[in-house]
Order: sequence, then C-alpha cells, then structure tokens
Amino acid sequence: MPKVHICVTLWIILIIMMILHFNYHVGEIFYGIDIVRPEAEGVVPLPTHLIRIVFQQLPVIWVILLIYTDGRPVKLGLLLISLLYTLAHAAHLVGELQEPDVSQTSLLSITLIASTILSVEHYRLYQECAR
Repeated sequence: MPKVHICVTLWIILIIMMILHFNYHVGEIFYGIDIVRPEAEGVVPLPTHLIRIVFQQLPVIWVILLIYTDGRPVKLGLLLISLLYTLAHAAHLVGELQEPDVSQTSLLSITLIASTILSVEHYRLYQECAR
C-alpha cells in the first residue's frame, strides 16, 4: 500500500478514536454516572471547541492535503504536525493514568500507538520525497 494511503488511513483512525473518546465520556450517563462538570454553566467552553477543531476537524484537512498535494514542504509540515499529535496523545494518556478508566486507558493506548505509527509513516513519506 502506498505510504500516502497508509497516512490517510491512520489520520482517519485517529479521528475515529477521538470521537470514540468523547463518546465513552458521554456514554457514562447510561450507567447513572453524572458527567456534568461542577463548574458547568450551560455553555461549551472555548477550550472544548478548540480541542474538537484540533483533534476531529483539522485532521480532515491533513487528509485532504495528503490526497491533493505532493510537495516536500507539505510532507515536512505534516510530519511535524504528526509528531505534535503524538506528544499530545502521550500526554493525554499519562493524564488518564492518574485516575485510570479501563475503557479510556485502552482506547488512548491504542490511539498513542496509531499516532506513533503515523509519525513513522510520515517520516518515511518525507524521506521518499527527499530522494
């Protein structure tokens, strides 16, 4: 499979994982767990919007760039972006381990693995372009 296809697939997997991550939190209401934050005021805070944009919407743009561009600067940019995402996923997993939840911990572990593989594949894609 071409490396571009691998990267596209991994970005899509990461989007799905982030949607599942949110879904797991919301799904707790079915078990009687109060998911409302104590400081909630009935308004979605700006950081939540930013997290949704960064982890669920921007990756769609990365996929589009992968499909429709072939330039070395884009490949370098996406490599750097994938490394930032991997660091973010690692930090999120470490944070989750402070108060582990079996579902979230396993999901975020798989997410970190997929993100790490994505960074490796982006590096390989960039190297291909350098030749």
